[in-house]
Amino acid sequence: MANSKTTLTASNIKYLLVIYDLCKASGETRCVRIAEVLGLSKPSVHTMIGTLKDMELVHKDLYGTVTFTETGKELAEQYTKYFEQISSWFEAILPNSADIRPAVCAVMSEMSAELLEEMCRKITEQEINDVS
Repeated sequence: MANSKTTLTASNIKYLLVIYDLCKASGETRCVRIAEVLGLSKPSVHTMIGTLKDMELVHKDLYGTVTFTETGKELAEQYTKYFEQISSWFEAILPNSADIRPAVCAVMSEMSAELLEEMCRKITEQEINDVS
């Protein structure tokens, strides 16, 4: 992974996933849009963006436009991949649960990149075996 020494909290991961999704079209997003999507106040978002900026994962200009650093983009891509695979597995075993997104972020924040890779590999193997 890009920066395996970066320790991310569940909240950091949640923001990276949202920013990654919002940046798909133009490569940037604004703090106000992040706040809207997460249902949080702009001051809360500005605080977390400051944290992610200190971690050298994002850049933020004076007008509130947020873009990823190269490391931040690589981490966001990797965590998006983990999130998609682990979420689909959680949904299969816990259908109709509204708590999957925060649960997956919490699980990912407690596991190393190596364990996440192994978990995703095993989920993929299980899906292949289930189809066979």
